[in-house]
This record gives sequence, structure tokens and C-alpha cells, in this order.
Amino acid sequence: MRPAALSLVQSGTPRPIPLNDAEWLTWLEAHIDPRWRPGEWDQSIWLFTGDLDNPRTRAWSCRTPGCPATTRRHNGRCDACRRALSDSDRSEEDFDVSPERAGVRALVPPRCVVGDCESDLHCQDLCLRHLRVWEREQASTSFEDFVAHAVGFARRAACLVDGCERERRSRPGLCRFHVGRFRQDARRNGLEDVTTWAARQSPKLGAHQFSLAPLSNLVRAELLYALQCRDAHPAPLDPSQIRILVSRLTGLGSIRVADGTEVTEAGGQQYNADIRWFFTSLRRDVKRAWHSCSDTDTMAGDVWSVGLVGLGANASRPWTPASDAMIDFGVVGLFWLRQVVKGWARDTRPYLQDLRQALVAVRVASASLIGAGREDPAGLDAGDFTRVLDALSRHRRADGSLYSAGHRRLMVYRFCEVIDHGREAGLMAPVGEFFRPLRRRYHVEVDPNEDEVGKALPEALIAHLDDHIDLLGGGGRSGWMTGDDVVGMHQAIYRIIRDTGRRPGEVVSLKLGCVEVINGVHNLVYDNNKAARLRRRLPVTTETASVVLAWQDRRAGLHLPPSAGKWLFPSPQQRAHQSIGHIGVTAFQRAFRTWVGRIPVIDSELLGPDGRPLPFDRALIFPYALRHSYAQRHADAGVTIDVLADLMDHTSVQTTRGYYSVSLKRKVAAIAKVGSLAVDACGRPAPFADATAYERASVSVPFGNCTEVSNVRAGGGHCPIRFQCAGCGFYRPDPSYLPALESHIASLRADLETARAMGAAEYVLSNLAAEIDAFSKVAAKMHSRLKALPPEERTEVEEASRLLRRARAARRIPVVADPPDEAG
Repeated sequence: MRPAALSLVQSGTPRPIPLNDAEWLTWLEAHIDPRWRPGEWDQSIWLFTGDLDNPRTRAWSCRTPGCPATTRRHNGRCDACRRALSDSDRSEEDFDVSPERAGVRALVPPRCVVGDCESDLHCQDLCLRHLRVWEREQASTSFEDFVAHAVGFARRAACLVDGCERERRSRPGLCRFHVGRFRQDARRNGLEDVTTWAARQSPKLGAHQFSLAPLSNLVRAELLYALQCRDAHPAPLDPSQIRILVSRLTGLGSIRVADGTEVTEAGGQQYNADIRWFFTSLRRDVKRAWHSCSDTDTMAGDVWSVGLVGLGANASRPWTPASDAMIDFGVVGLFWLRQVVKGWARDTRPYLQDLRQALVAVRVASASLIGAGREDPAGLDAGDFTRVLDALSRHRRADGSLYSAGHRRLMVYRFCEVIDHGREAGLMAPVGEFFRPLRRRYHVEVDPNEDEVGKALPEALIAHLDDHIDLLGGGGRSGWMTGDDVVGMHQAIYRIIRDTGRRPGEVVSLKLGCVEVINGVHNLVYDNNKAARLRRRLPVTTETASVVLAWQDRRAGLHLPPSAGKWLFPSPQQRAHQSIGHIGVTAFQRAFRTWVGRIPVIDSELLGPDGRPLPFDRALIFPYALRHSYAQRHADAGVTIDVLADLMDHTSVQTTRGYYSVSLKRKVAAIAKVGSLAVDACGRPAPFADATAYERASVSVPFGNCTEVSNVRAGGGHCPIRFQCAGCGFYRPDPSYLPALESHIASLRADLETARAMGAAEYVLSNLAAEIDAFSKVAAKMHSRLKALPPEERTEVEEASRLLRRARAARRIPVVADPPDEAG
């Protein structure tokens, strides 16, 4: 449910000072940059001709060899070549060797074949005048002789249409192309003066051109001003899109008062979504200029139009303007607090997302003060500020559930930010001096939820996703990339996130050459943009490195736009929100959700009343959950917390500690499962009676539990025989120690070989060999008992073992001062 402070308000902004069209046009002309796009924009004839080598212009040469046409797709083909390729049933490589396509009419026709003739080609390699002469003489002479002896004609004047470089006919002063259009309009609308008609026409345009000549003077100025405002953003200019919009704006009086629906539907259904978004963004700039022209304060009153105020949508896309929604400050009951938050918004110009958060925080603060009867600002003190912070720390949803600790901490931060700015800007003079944030940090308490499993996906589910990875990929337009390339890119991104636990944003922004080999170990080089720590290194397996290198080799064969040159995963779309060059996180998340929806069945580990697995909640399967799964996988394997903190690139082990949390209830259940399978040093069953006995009469040592009284009292730090557990009668290992046992056995074997190579004494060799045999006997006995269990019970024991290893690993924390917490 949308909070009350964020509801859309249908009422409009205060009516601006009335202006006539002449004043409005004068203001626009004064604010239009005459030096905009030099070499491309010619304002004298209102014609834009894009530079095909300019990355800021979305137009390229057709990739078909010898084709003079242009296209709006990077490394794409013009419409004629695409149709010819589709009809030919040939591969792209074969088509490029010998293109077979219909002739493409050039924007400027070539000259007549007669040597010194300056006239435009008409047909049969001749201009119109030479063609008529040839038609009279062809019975008496050959074409070659005619061309050799013909006298060239001087070029006639250019067409009356500004920007048209074609030769005019004798009457009515237009070129062949515009004569056809003039006659068509005459049949439809009646005959008019040809000069008047020509002033509203544009020349024949290519994919890299657009003309504003058909528009009225006011609409032309409004559109040009809005295009210049938009060109300040990273998105490239698309001449084809502008050309379509111009055709729908022809005959319109003003963009500012135009009906967006009528403009969108004016040209049928083609490109409606793109044109609707494009026109909306341009009209927003025009309306903002109108308010500037009329000296209207768009921030006056309690209702703001965020589109007119000029706020950015969010920090991830700073160039994207906010929507046309209205923000109502009237939901803040206290007048003085309403003025403070408005002053903060006016002075700092926050992103819309930040403004919404601040409004929610201030609304909660206002309600808490009013509810306590503390409406007089002069009487407020430090206790009232604490009351507000307490209210924010207990902020609940509409259904009564408590918001997450991260959300509540953010609300506290936003409120303190608003109050601090109000103090510095002099907006809180009537408010008590002690109503301000304290120097110490205010902590939001987190309600313990010991049975919270977390957001990690079960390993069985990840294996199920791997089995259906062929369904991942695509799900949208592929732009200049083929569908197969997009599929391969999405699958590579998934595998890297799964294997490395990096945030999705860190993976999609990987650069070329991100795999390095240091001392024989593959390392992934990435940027932790969240914490502003660049060029971090993470050890990865050879298999993961091969995924990166395989995609890098495939990427080398793609024809990339300049903006994607350095990125491992280039964006297939050159749109505003993806013009950073690499694929966006949102695009991959969308493909990931589509993939999860395509998988026919995803079972959970829970059984229903009929004994069949219940379906897994697909909403819990999202890319970031793979990072949690990576951390949980290492925690369950017993990796110590300080090592996992390094792998996750956390600055504080407190952040990593959450992956090791095991509830008391789950720990007791795990001990009950595993403790009954404990053995002694000889491999004989030595079960613990219950979980209490397991905890009270034993202590965890490196390779099992120890029941020796003095060692238990010393917390495992007072072993009389120096941890030679295999020869101790107090040794009580259980299946949760099997990975540590097997690792220790492998280490002992390596030590034995080293000792033999060193020529060590026989008793040293005998001691190592005896330890290996003893530990191997214990491990073999436990493996044998596990194999004898039914599959369901064995699975339960393995899960319980993982929980106990995680709990033990959390206790092995280095003694260092923790830096401030950070989010995982």
C-alpha cells in the first residue's frame, strides 16, 4: 500500500501568469542555443543531418557492403537489405559477399551519365532532358554513340523546399520527389500557392535526418528547446524517433497544451509506446520552461509537480527525470515541520526516491508529536526528539507488521538529515534549541527472530535452476545483439553470480580482462560500487574463470557500439537508462524473473498433507538471493567468519555474523539428530543422552567433542595430550565433524610424506601413521553408519551437521575492533 504522503494528487499547480504566444516564442528563441550540434544542425533550414561517426547520434551506415543507406541500429541493415536478406534464405556472411537487393534510392540522385552534364539522374543512366532526346534519336544511333556525342546541360536551380538539393523541374519549381507530394496534397486539400506549400515541407530524409520545417513557428521552437534540454542527458539522439514525432505534431498549436493521447494515436499504433514516453519527457521540459518564462514558483504551495520541479528519479539513473506525479506536503500535520521539509527539498533538490522517504519519516514524526500533545514548536526539547526517533524505530506497515530494520534506520537518517538542514538554513528559529539529533548514533533495535532461515536458496533448488538454464535468456528486445548472444550473456551472468556471490550490479559492470591469475590461482577483479572499493579481487575456481573467458571470447566477435567498448557484458539497447554501456541490473532481473516463470515445477523442501512437496514461493527466487546462498554455503561448510567476511568484502564481521545464526530450537533439533550418532576413539557408538548432555558434558575441539572435565571447563583450551584426539578415551566425534576429520587426515598424510622425505626418526613416522589409521577408522565407521540410515533420515542428519558446523564457525572470530556495520 502506498503511504499517504506518497499518494498522487490530481489537483494542478497554481495557474501561471498569462502570456501570449508572441512573448512565449520570444523567450524560447532567446534560450535556444544557436551553436547546438555544430556540423549536424542547420537552423537556417531547420534540418538535422546526423554524423554517422558521432556516438551521440543514433544512426549508422548500413552494414551491407556498397549500400548507401543508413539505419538506426548499430551494425544493422537498412529496411531494403533486411527484407532482401530475409527473402534470400542465405546466411549474413554469404549475403555480404554478393548482396542481392532492390535498388536503394539515394537522398541526392547521382549525375547524368553524359560526361559534362550537371543534371540529376532520372532513369536509364540519363537525366530527364537527355532521356527525351535519346527517345527521339535511338532509332538512328546506339546508346553508346549518343552518350559519347551528347552535349551536357547546365544544372537547373535547386528545389523550392529548403534543404532539398535535388534539381527542380521547369514547373512548378519543385524536384521530382516534391512534385509528387504537391500533386497529392492538391488532390486532397485543394490547390495552393507552391511557395507557401514548399515553406512547410521537409526534404527527402534518411534515417539519420529530421526536419522541423513542417511545424508551426511556436511548436518548432518548443521542440527545439526541449531537444536541447534532453541532449544534456547521456541518451543518444534518435533522428528516426524525432521524425515520427514531427509528423504527429504537424498542425499543432503548442506542445505545452497538447493532448498526449491524441499525439500518440495520431499516426496509428506503430511506435506508440516509444513516442508516448518521448513526447512526455519533451513536454515536461516545455512546461518547466513555461513556468520559468512566467516567473511562476513551481515549489509554491503544499502540492508540487515533481516533473516541473525538476527532480531526478533516483541516484542509479541521475539523468532520468522524475515522473509527472504530484507530491502532497499537506499530509505533514505540523505547519512548522512542513515548512522545514519543503525548505530541505527546495535547497537540496533530492532525488524523488529520497524525497518520498523523507516525507514518510516527517509524516510519522508529525503524527507522534501531535499524538503526544507537543504541537508548540517552542516547547520541544531533546525528549521530544527521542520520542520521534522511537516512533520511527517502531514504524509499522498498514497490516501492522514491523518494517525491516534497514527501512527504519533509513527513516531515522532521513529525519535527522531534514532537521540538521533546517538548523543550518535557519528554518527552525521558532523550534526549541535541543530538538536536534544527538552526536551519538541512534541504533534501531532489531527484534530477534531466531527461527528466520534467511534469504538463501536451498542448494537443491539451485541445482534445479541449473538443470533448466537452457530456458534463461532473452525475454525482450535484443537491439543490436542477436537473440543467441543475449541468451549466452544472461546465462554467463547467472553462473558468475551463483559461483562468486557478487552483487548483481558488480557482475553486470565487470570489465574486460577481469580474470587474473596470481600464483596459479584465478581471481575475479570487480568493483564494489556500494562501498566505493574498486578493483577488489576474489579467488574463483577454474570452472568459473572458464565461464568468464568463454563469454569474453564470444563477445570479441560482436560488433560493439563505442559506449560498450570496455564492458564485459555490453548493453544490447542504447536507451536512456542503459546508455552507461553495460547491461543494466534491471534488464537482467527482468530476464531472471521471466526464466523462473518458465520453469514448469519448482518444489520446496516442505511436504503437504498428501506427502508431496509443496511448491516453492517463486517470489523468493531473485538474483540477489544467490549472494546469500553463496555466503550460506560457506557458513554451512564451517568456513570461519573472518574468512567469509573477506570473501563477501564486508568491513565488519557483524554483517557476516547473520549467516552463522542458528536458532536455539534448530540447534537443539540438530544435536538430537547428530548426537545420537557420536562414537568414541575406537569407532564404537557413544551417543549423548540428549542435547543438554551434549552441551554440558562436552566441548568442541578441532575434530570432535571432548568430555574430559578439565578441558570442558577450560573451553577446549586445556588438552593434556595436545589434541591427539584419536588416542584419547574422552574423544566423542559425530557426523558434523566429518569434513574436518577428512581434511585433517589428508593433512596428516602430507605430513607423513614430508617426514619420510626429511628422514625423520621412526617414532615420528609411526606416530603419524597411527594417527592416520585411528582417524581413518573413526571416519569410516561414521560413514558406514550414515549409509545404513534411510535416505530421508540421512538427509536430515546432513542438514543438522551443516547447522552445527555453522554454529561452531561463528565462534571462531578474530579479536579485532569492528568498524561500523554495513549492509550485506
